[in-house]
Amino acid sequence: MPRSGHFRDILSDPHYHIFYHAPALIVISVADNCQWAAEDCALAAQNLMLAAQDQNFGTCWIGFAQGWLNTGEGRNALGLSAESRIVAPIIVGHPKAAPPPVPRKSPVVTWIGKIAAPPESKASPGTSHTGLTHF
Repeated sequence: MPRSGHFRDILSDPHYHIFYHAPALIVISVADNCQWAAEDCALAAQNLMLAAQDQNFGTCWIGFAQGWLNTGEGRNALGLSAESRIVAPIIVGHPKAAPPPVPRKSPVVTWIGKIAAPPESKASPGTSHTGLTHF
């Protein structure tokens, strides 16, 4: 690993706390390695993080912790079986300040195929329609 020295330096710093002293850690894991396990866990993590934000909590997915949490020692610390795989370690707390807005680019939407307008007879006066894509 080319950056292992960098990570070792970070982890050996006594002032560094991998979970940033957050009051709560939620670990989303899977007991078996089914085909879509990582994707299902990632979707659950996103929903959890959005729901937490709605309740004025701050969250952060600590991917840096996944490596250790997926070791035997890490699983034992969490009381998980050896077959478990940690996918999303998420810290939860009250943010000190609102995060700055993230600059966003305008989306690029590309239509594939023909765009058909809805039949005129079904349109209500003053109603706008979005084209449908036919493949």
